[in-house]
Amino acid sequence: MRVEEVLGEFLDLKRKGPRYLGLCPFHNEKTPSFNVSPHLGIYKCFGCGESGDAISFLQKQEHLSFSEAIKWLAKRYNIELEEEEQTAEQQVEQSERESLGVVQQWAMTWSIDQLWNTDEGQRIGLSYFRERGFRDDTIKEFQLGYVPENGNAFAKAAITHGFAKELLEKAGWIKLRDNGDPWDFFQGRITFPIHGLTGQPIGFGARTLKSDKKLPKYFNSPESVLYVKSRSLYGISYARKAIAEKNNCCLVEGYTDVISLHQAGITNVVASSGTSLTQDQVRLIKRYSTAVTILYDGDPAGIKASLRGIDLILAEGLSVKVVLFPDGDDPDSFARTRSSSEITAFLEANAKDFLVFKADMLVRETEGDPVRKAAAIHEMVESLALIQDHVLRSLYVQQCARMMQVSEQALVSELNKSLRRGYRKRLGGDAPVFEEVLAPEVAPPQPDVEVLGTLPQERDLLRILLNYGHERISVSIQADDGTANDEEMSVAELMFSRLAVDDISLDEPLFQAIYLDYRHQTNLGEPVEGVRYANHVDEGWRGLSIDLLTEKHVLSPNWKARHKIHVTRENEQLRDAVEEGVDILLERRVDRMIRDKQETLKTDDEMNVLITLQEIQQLNEVKKALAKRTGRVVVG
Repeated sequence: MRVEEVLGEFLDLKRKGPRYLGLCPFHNEKTPSFNVSPHLGIYKCFGCGESGDAISFLQKQEHLSFSEAIKWLAKRYNIELEEEEQTAEQQVEQSERESLGVVQQWAMTWSIDQLWNTDEGQRIGLSYFRERGFRDDTIKEFQLGYVPENGNAFAKAAITHGFAKELLEKAGWIKLRDNGDPWDFFQGRITFPIHGLTGQPIGFGARTLKSDKKLPKYFNSPESVLYVKSRSLYGISYARKAIAEKNNCCLVEGYTDVISLHQAGITNVVASSGTSLTQDQVRLIKRYSTAVTILYDGDPAGIKASLRGIDLILAEGLSVKVVLFPDGDDPDSFARTRSSSEITAFLEANAKDFLVFKADMLVRETEGDPVRKAAAIHEMVESLALIQDHVLRSLYVQQCARMMQVSEQALVSELNKSLRRGYRKRLGGDAPVFEEVLAPEVAPPQPDVEVLGTLPQERDLLRILLNYGHERISVSIQADDGTANDEEMSVAELMFSRLAVDDISLDEPLFQAIYLDYRHQTNLGEPVEGVRYANHVDEGWRGLSIDLLTEKHVLSPNWKARHKIHVTRENEQLRDAVEEGVDILLERRVDRMIRDKQETLKTDDEMNVLITLQEIQQLNEVKKALAKRTGRVVVG
């Protein structure tokens, strides 16, 4: 199992030297700070601090238990896990998420079988898909299905298989009458499985083929721990790789829009499934792309209703373009009557910047009415305020001012008001933004210097130990007769001996615990490497170790290979790094002892004052000797 392969299923990772970089899925960011280290099998985000291995990533990302993450990996790498065969009752007793997943997988297989292998399914469901222009391979790829008209065909089959009625109802496949009898919720409908990122069916959309206007056209699965509509995008498991490759996500409204475009070769497309776009959906897109192209069928009412969703896209720092199809066409119908090259050419030629498109639309709606125009300007300003890049926002202000025939200064004034309102909202309530006004001649108060003690030095020594402790170095050892001989030892052994000479332990309990464990394992003669602690069962040990093992910046090999410039790396001077690290730690400890002695002077009697002063003088001599080795300047 390679960590970069597992995480690459969910993220767009780019190789950079010995590591991979990508946008963190756990917080909102524009610049990649999510690092994956293949040789250690770990990841670390320098933005939010999240870290772990492939299993912990799956637990956080997909909200899986430890055992579920193991099963996911086993399935991914075709590894058979030894498990006792479970009865239907035992399956129901599992976690709700796992149980619902079993139901949805079985139901999808059953509905596909009904579509292809029953007379009713072929005559009604399959013929409808083919009439819509879907090829058989497309129907199979998207795992489309059919539920018979018979009121409880699914319920009978599922209950016979061993599923409990309550679980089937929770999954959305049946309803229960007052007497407890089940009936199929999707009866007489074609089914569209909604997949999670990994391709597992998590919910369904079901379309009626009847012309009765009293019947809702679509039924959808209810929300559950497995399926949260606001966090799901139809087609994302099919599209995410294409979205990442093209750095653009085409967003449509319905299931058939996605399928028709995909069949026509436009594979970077997903649907919001007829709901208003949500922040979670936008952030899901943002994992793979920095650009969104929204495909509209040209209906003005639909466009107007979707503007709020587009503002959410802008707020996440993504660029947005809009494509309008000719009157009478939607993405589905347009894709069914054109070739892939024609569709691609149309999308490229007709993609308009959203903010320019919105300004043009709002201006045309005002019809010269000053009041409506003022309202349009205010609405436009709300979108402009969401643009995070100041330079880009300034350029949009200039262009929108020209289009809306209003002075640029007036637009800037309204924009500033909107930005201030947003800032106050983030602070909480309607409290005014606090601004401290100082006279020009008065300097702002300086913060007190924080005394950090020796924690930074202890942390750095532990970092060296975990990263390089196993490496061998040559150390000059002075014998009793004054001669010096070079001996080979590990970096860890040198650090242990240096700290033992002065009987130094680490103040931070977590640092000391890992240090002692490393020393104990080394004394037992066992080889120790940092990955031992990166995969430790204790979360505190694991988190700290990953943080110490992951470098935020990696020196490019091009400096030497291409430019013939040699830059000394830390692993080329490990002996000096250990010696200097220990010396600086000692120096900081001496500083602390001097401060403590100075405090005791305030309460010492006459007898002890002289003794304390002598001790301070001796400590200062030690400090000067250490400073000579570390190259630091001692004042006073």
